[in-house]
Amino acid sequence: MEHERIITRSTSYSANIAASRVESLRINEDMEKVMRVYEDGKIGVAACVGDEKDEILLSRAKEALKQGIPYPCDLSDAVRREDAAKPILPEKDFLKTVSHLAERLKATYPDFIFSNKVMMGEETTEYTNSKGSDLSYKGNYFVVSLVIKAKISANIMDLSYGVVQNRFDEDEIVEDVGKLLNVYSNKLPLPEEELPVILSLEPASFLLREMTAEGYMNGTSLLKGKLGEKIFNEKFSIYSDRTPGNTRCVSFFDSEGTVKEGDKFYFVKDGVLEGLSTCKRTAAMFSLPLSGTAQSGFDSVPSGGFGNVTVGATHEKLSDIVKGKAIYIAESSGGDMTPDGTLGLPVMLAYLYEDGKLVGTLPEFSLSANAFDLFGKDYLGAAENDIFTFAGKEKVLVSKCTLNRG
Repeated sequence: MEHERIITRSTSYSANIAASRVESLRINEDMEKVMRVYEDGKIGVAACVGDEKDEILLSRAKEALKQGIPYPCDLSDAVRREDAAKPILPEKDFLKTVSHLAERLKATYPDFIFSNKVMMGEETTEYTNSKGSDLSYKGNYFVVSLVIKAKISANIMDLSYGVVQNRFDEDEIVEDVGKLLNVYSNKLPLPEEELPVILSLEPASFLLREMTAEGYMNGTSLLKGKLGEKIFNEKFSIYSDRTPGNTRCVSFFDSEGTVKEGDKFYFVKDGVLEGLSTCKRTAAMFSLPLSGTAQSGFDSVPSGGFGNVTVGATHEKLSDIVKGKAIYIAESSGGDMTPDGTLGLPVMLAYLYEDGKLVGTLPEFSLSANAFDLFGKDYLGAAENDIFTFAGKEKVLVSKCTLNRG
């Protein structure tokens, strides 16, 4: 009988903001432990919140073997420890710092109301197994998630500013928010000419749904039969990046202790569909490589997932891709992709972008595009978003889409 153990310890500070003032502080300290055992091609899982003794958890996991859940035992003996946590703020200064940020935003942009939350946290994940594997990752993060409402507006919210970083800079955050708000009241008509569209990675997430091993091998994927083929623009790559120090505090190993060479796994590379999302069960079932992106619920059997997915940069900065005008999508929601690959994306807020800056807001509209065109012949590239400074490391996509003016 073999076994593996995963321990996750986390500490988080969350300041709730209402009416441009910090209203409350919440501090969480959590520990979760998961034990999995393998015998005769079956898996048993047990988990706890807190520090239950290993022998008790192991006994519960052995009992769970009676459920008869098939799962391959494929344990490695990898040993690696990474501490990528960076100094952000002293914990004792968190509330004072966020309160000052909220007060400064209120004073700097008096025509707007700010709400939602700011968070700071640290997380350590440890993986060990009976083959001698010993993996450990420690990282931290700082999250700014602001919902913004114009005082003269009847809406619940009008726009937002959100970023995940592993550092803090008040000046940069206030400046970033100003890039959105200083031109917010400059209402412009939708351009008549066809312009490039600057998008978040959201449309790529619809594509990822088609890259799970089970969906692909069962023939339900839009991409069925295309593994190993060039189906997108050679500029387009999408991959899981678990490099230590990433801003989202994602460990270099997945929930099964799988570590990929270079801490990356490509689903699409240079336009070629190279890989599918797998866990050890689906990798063995379909004779596919492990993607190193397995995920699992608190006490559930692992499944294929996607960890810290990003796109390959084609340029250093957004302003290197777009010269002149473009449409910058700031707020969208409720989009989806049909079985034939047609994407639809309702846009609640967009800006006209010109020469590296936002210059005014546009009326509501919706976007539509075929995924094979959006990431194929119409794809212009991806880069860091140099409109902003604190949020500047967030990548954006640039492509051509159809604007449905309604």
